[in-house]
Amino acid sequence: MLSSALSGTNLKHAKDHNLRVTLQAIRLQGPVSRAELAAITGLTPQAIAYISKKLIADNLVMETGRRTGGRGQPATEIAINPDGGYSVGVSIDRDHLTVILIDLSGEVRGRKHLEKDFTLPDEAFAWIEAAYHGLLEESALSGKDLAGIGLAIPFKLGYRRLSQTPQSFAAWRDYPSRQRLEKIVGLRVYQENDATASAIGEAQYGHGISTRSFFYLFFGYGLGGGLVIDGHYVHGYNGHSGEIGHIPLAGASTGERPVNLQDKVSLSTLYASLARTGIKVSNPRGLTALLDTHPDEIRGWLEAAADHLLPHLIAMNCIVNPGAIFVGGRLPDQLIEILIAALDKRIEPIRDALPSVPPIMRAKCSTDPAALGAAIVPFTRILFPAYDVLMKKPSTTQVMQDQRDYADQAISPQFKKRQIGT
Repeated sequence: MLSSALSGTNLKHAKDHNLRVTLQAIRLQGPVSRAELAAITGLTPQAIAYISKKLIADNLVMETGRRTGGRGQPATEIAINPDGGYSVGVSIDRDHLTVILIDLSGEVRGRKHLEKDFTLPDEAFAWIEAAYHGLLEESALSGKDLAGIGLAIPFKLGYRRLSQTPQSFAAWRDYPSRQRLEKIVGLRVYQENDATASAIGEAQYGHGISTRSFFYLFFGYGLGGGLVIDGHYVHGYNGHSGEIGHIPLAGASTGERPVNLQDKVSLSTLYASLARTGIKVSNPRGLTALLDTHPDEIRGWLEAAADHLLPHLIAMNCIVNPGAIFVGGRLPDQLIEILIAALDKRIEPIRDALPSVPPIMRAKCSTDPAALGAAIVPFTRILFPAYDVLMKKPSTTQVMQDQRDYADQAISPQFKKRQIGT
């Protein structure tokens, strides 16, 4: 039961919040009876009857039949309707482009992926446009069927020259990616940092369903992170929380600038480390193959990465006290497991000296996590429980103000009438 995480409210915006909470409970617990929904949410049976009727009318949930095998009159069960909504997620990074289509249950209905290094904006958005329309055509959908588009893109893309980054990639500096994508799709685009999107996806469809507070360590071409507390993503004062890769390493410098953690721990530094030994690889699939052919080189880098990560993860643990640390991104699963084992080995001798030690686990959403998280973001803004939407304070961040201002302009017609809490 998730009753503590899915409780109703009697606050000013209770109607909106209770609709969201009930939909979320059905998504996570379904098929579920109305009586069970009342117990999970703490709402009255009368409120659940009204809300479930509305959600069924809006095609977001559906009755799946009566439960068999129990005592008394069988209860009618309700489940999420996968076809009740769709969303598209776009991931842009230095080494790949990904576009995925998901339904309301989180199932991936279609995927387009390009494994290519340092694609420049015009080529990238030409490919994204073709991929987007291709997915809709293959799925017999249109933009009217979408809740919105999520865009996951690294913070300050084009500014920081990581290993092997060409000078031409500076074309991404301050590039209006969200606006360009909105012109392509004609819909609202919700932009997030790639690590942030991955953490949101893990919170909604991964281990975060049961572990409500966690830190997400994201391996992309660079290194990032995301913080979720009590099921809510924490963006920080101006949206830069979790940027673990930008932490300067004490005593390390290139002469021009401090050496940051992602200069030692990221896919780009792994590729560069292997290149110095004569091993050329530039994608995650190639890394998996190297476990068989060059295991010492791969394991040696992962052991060194664990040394660099350890003090910063301990600091995160002591300051935030997360319920778990999830490791995900584009680092292959086998390599993540080796890294976790290396971190556990280093933590064990000092375990008793720490106030607590959260488990370090591989993230559940390990395939296309940034694109998946980006696709989930429109659902979180429109349909799922959200503290900032519930409170409706005029002093919320500029991002929230922008979302309110835009709400009546670009949400697809199908979802405009069903948006909860706007």
